[in-house]
Parts: sequence; structure tokens; C-alpha cells
Amino acid sequence: MVRSPDVGPDARKDRHGAPATLVDVAWRRAVRLLAARDRSTHEIRVRLEAAGTAPDIVVATITRLRELRYLDDERFARTAAENAVRRGHGSERVRAALAAKGVAEALADAAVTTAFADEPALAQAALTRRFPAPPREPRDRARAARFLLQRGFPEAVVLTILGEGC
Repeated sequence: MVRSPDVGPDARKDRHGAPATLVDVAWRRAVRLLAARDRSTHEIRVRLEAAGTAPDIVVATITRLRELRYLDDERFARTAAENAVRRGHGSERVRAALAAKGVAEALADAAVTTAFADEPALAQAALTRRFPAPPREPRDRARAARFLLQRGFPEAVVLTILGEGC
């Protein structure tokens, strides 16, 4: 016999020892996820649904998280873009990561536009860290181009820095 953790001696309890409601369980799960790291609305929704939370409880939990500003996709996108800049990643990588996490394209574009205002300089800095001497030979320039593309810099930025012959 399969026992539900919300019924019987194994039932979840709130901090006062009273049985926890399904809303309380969903709330605690969402807050626990957000305590580990900032997440997008889509990520929280998927995790709650995967745990078997009813759709109306998922909506109510997400609404409450937004009202308390625990969940904010704009902040999430801005932080992701700023972290990518610090790590030497490009805007294309950030756009892809934010899309995979369900962030609206408009929010992702705004965050990327702000964080990557001078993307050629960021790409040049990443390239200089990896290749202290500027690549001169075609083979080295091709390696440098692959490096920048793999870091998520747009092809136009790579061509601007390394020239057309890479």
C-alpha cells in the first residue's frame, strides 16, 4: 500500500505540529528552491508540477512569491547577464540560457542589452586572458574564433575582433 506523506503518521506538519495543507507544502518547497539560488518563474512552476502540486496551488504559490518579490524574472535575467559578463561569456550564451529557463524574450533582451553594452571589449578581454599574445597565424586565429564562439559571443563580434580571415 502506498501512503501519502500528507495523511497518517508520516503526514507533514507545520512548525506548530498541525498538519500542513497542500498550499503550505507547495510554499515550503518553492521557498526551499529559491533559498538555494534565484530561479525563474518557469523553473518554479515546473518543479512544483513535477512534485504533483495541483495547478491552482501552483498559480497561487507563484502569485504569492511574486507579491513578496521572492520571484522576479527581471531580476533573474539581469543577474544571469551580469554573472555571465564576470565569467567572460557572451550574449548569445546568456540568451540561450534564459530561454531554456523560460524567461520572456523581452526581459532577456533588456538584461542582455544592458549588461553587454560594450560586448566587443568583453570579448577582447576574454580573448586576452586565453591568448596573451594576439593570434597572428590563420590556424591560431581560427582557434581564437572557436574559443569566442564557444563562450557565446556573436559571430559579428568575433569577426570584428579577429578580422574576416579567421
